[in-house]
Formats: sequence, structure tokens, C-alpha cells
Amino acid sequence: MAGNEDKLLKEYFAGIAGQTGEVSEIKLNTAIRSGVSGRGRYRLPAGRQYLLGVAVVAAALLLFAFPWIGNQIEPHNARGSAAAPQANAKFTPYLEKANNTVASAIEAGLVQPVSGVTAEQNGFELTVDAIAADRKGIILLFSLQNNTGQKAQINVLQLAGKGYSPVNYPYGLSLNTGEVPAGTTYSYEILQWAGGFGSLPDNITFELNIGELERHPSAPVVVDKPLAKLSVPITLDKKKMAQAGEIMSMNKTLTVDGQEIHIDEVYAAASGIYLQYTYSQQNSKQIFSMINPRFHLGGNDQYSSFSPVRTLMVEGKEILAFGNDSRSGQPLKMQLDGILALDKDELNIVIDTEKQQVLKAPDDNLTVSMYTTDSGTTMVMKHNTEPGKKKFYNSLILKSEFTDAKGQVHSFPGLYAIPPTQAAKDLKSVPVMNYLGIGSNKYAQPLTFTIYSYPAPINEKVSLDIRK
Repeated sequence: MAGNEDKLLKEYFAGIAGQTGEVSEIKLNTAIRSGVSGRGRYRLPAGRQYLLGVAVVAAALLLFAFPWIGNQIEPHNARGSAAAPQANAKFTPYLEKANNTVASAIEAGLVQPVSGVTAEQNGFELTVDAIAADRKGIILLFSLQNNTGQKAQINVLQLAGKGYSPVNYPYGLSLNTGEVPAGTTYSYEILQWAGGFGSLPDNITFELNIGELERHPSAPVVVDKPLAKLSVPITLDKKKMAQAGEIMSMNKTLTVDGQEIHIDEVYAAASGIYLQYTYSQQNSKQIFSMINPRFHLGGNDQYSSFSPVRTLMVEGKEILAFGNDSRSGQPLKMQLDGILALDKDELNIVIDTEKQQVLKAPDDNLTVSMYTTDSGTTMVMKHNTEPGKKKFYNSLILKSEFTDAKGQVHSFPGLYAIPPTQAAKDLKSVPVMNYLGIGSNKYAQPLTFTIYSYPAPINEKVSLDIRK
């Protein structure tokens, strides 16, 4: 895991694709980038690269416990995304590649053209053609003209406010690869605001750093010497944004196996559908995530099903962001297939690392072994899915500190690489591994670890009417 985190995640999700149906290369890149790594990558020392890789993989596996990752929308006899006749011809190049959220926003007239927003440097020219801003996020349609004759790529993409501080939540959600070939490239991004709507400034800047195209996938990206730094101003109409979309204050509860999930608010707008929720403090189980949450838009015969594209944490509130169809005001229903959860008194794992024995765990599916590398000794922890059981892609994730038999608290060194685990040739078995760098230190045995996430599914389908 000390290598490139994008490559690791790509291999992981490729394994998932083998079990759950084909996921295109572009959607695979989307899953990796939008939920996890993003375009703003930097050259890091080897140790920090490893730590970043661990954090990135952990975040990916925690946020998405869903075997359908990458499938942002599944239409079922729903209306197609062909451009409406009244759509501005200027948007045609974007409609040809847009996902359903962007295409429907264009066709619904929510994406408004802007003019005179252009920047040029070193043979690269950036033009913002249109935007659709709402309370939670923004859609940007922009073109890049590459007159240099060489291929390049977007290394950094962000919206900045005063003092060049980013105002968008990290990383975007578009289906674009970030490559900037010679000529004109039409692209789009769906970005969410990092803070509350009220904290947004009236004027922001859209910033891109263009760098050389990576020759090797594992090569780190250097962003401190870009080929071009492009920045254009964007004025936000805060009054119009405040009125955009539909706020549905729910204050309702979904119950799975006696565990309560409070649905606080649903907001539907051009940039997506946003679900704000909390898990009840009175629950007897620790809920790690929902299984396959989705929005059902339409009737029983003609509908679209939207899966989450990312998790947000804004002003201390956890929010799931979904795609949307802005052309439709049809009934909206939330559905999920259960939860991943453990009893709150089962959140500790006790292991004797010297004897390689698991002394306490939530089930019998946990094993440990030791690997010796040039950097030292590393313990590998593996959760073995029971035969015939559906695999859930939340990895076993532990908190960053553990306690030894003397009560002393230690942090994972996290500086040791081990050989990657190979999936079976038929890709029907995808090992879910959690690599824990224990190092060569001698600790008083046994060691106690605290679970942050665990693949313990409770299957129960529930639904809730959001808009009738």
C-alpha cells in the first residue's frame, strides 16, 4: 500500500466490478476520484505516501458499503436524456458527455450561460460557459483550449473565496478523466460547498492547474511547477441560490432491526439530491453505514433509481449526495436494504500478535498473520467473508490507536508495506484486507483495538416517502 493510492483503489474496484457486473473504465475512475482521491495530488515522501494511501483506502471503503458503486443512476423506462429542443445550442458539446444530473439541469433550464469569463496562459485557455448554483453545490460547464500541441492534465481544480481559500468540498464528481488533449475539451464538474450556504462569499474564482500528463500511472504528480495556472472570476447570485431547489424537512425515522435512522432533511436541486441524516444516540448498536441507500424517482412502472455519489460532512452534519433528474417532479421515495452495525459492547478486538491469535472479535471470520519486509514486521488482519454470503465492501477499519496489556496507548506506525493480496482468477473472491503496521516494537500482550467499521450486515428492506 506504499504505492500509488489511485492504482490500489482501481484494482480494488475492478475486483468488485467482477462480482457485480461491468463497470466502465470512466465510472471506475469516477468512483476512485470522486469518493476518494481527487485531482489535487502532491509529491510526498515515501512514508507520507503510505499513510495517505491507508487513509484514502479506508475512507473509500467506509463511505461506500455498496456493491453497486459507480452506478450513479439506473433508469427503468424513464425518460431519456436527449436534449430538449429549447436547450441552448451552446450546450450541445456538454450534453454529448453529460451525466443525467447535468443533462437534466441543462434541459430544465437551470444551467445559465455566463459571458466574458476567460483566462489564458502559456497556450492554455479556460472559458466558463455556464453554471447552475444552489444551496448545496454548483454545476460548472467549462472548456479548455490547448494550443501547445502536447497532452496535459488537470492537477488541481477548486473554487476559491477570499485569500484563495477553497470554498468547495474536496474533489469533484464529473465523469471526466482530467486529461487535456490538444484542441478544445468540453468538461463539467459538480462541486459541493465546503461550508454552509450562508458562509459563501458573493465572488469566487474557478482555478485550474494544468500539468504534464503522467507517463506512468504510479508516478507522483508535481503541482508546484504547473504548465499553466488558470483562474476566472464567478459571481454568485445568493438570492437566486437561496430559492433554488426544494427543501423537504422530514423529521421522520427509519427503523432497521430496532435501530433508528433520523431523516432530518432532503434537498433536491440542480446539483443533486442531498440526504441529511443522523443515527439515534439511543440505538443499542453502532451503525457504520446504510446498505444500498437510494432514491426512487417516479412511479412503479417508470422510474429512475439514484445511488449515492459521495458522503459530505458540512458544519458537523453528515450528508449523502445523490444524482438527480431536474426535469421530473414525480414522487420521490428513499429506500435501503439494511445497515452495517454491531452491538456497542462488541466494538473491541483483542489480539495476541506474538502468537498470532485473535482472542476476542465480533465473529469467527477474523484472522491475523505476520509479514516481514525490508522495513520491518507488519501484521495483516483479514476478514474472511462466509461462503455464500454477499460481500459488503466496507473494509474492517480500526481506530488509529490501540492499547497494550499494561494500559499504555500506542499509535499505528503505518510505515510498512506488504505484498498486495491477489484475488481469485475468476474475480468471485475479493479479499477485504486491512493492513496494520505494528512494526518491530515489543508490546505487552495482548493488544486491544477499537473498531471503526466492520462488515456486519443486517438485511432488512425499508422505505420512506419523501415527495408524493
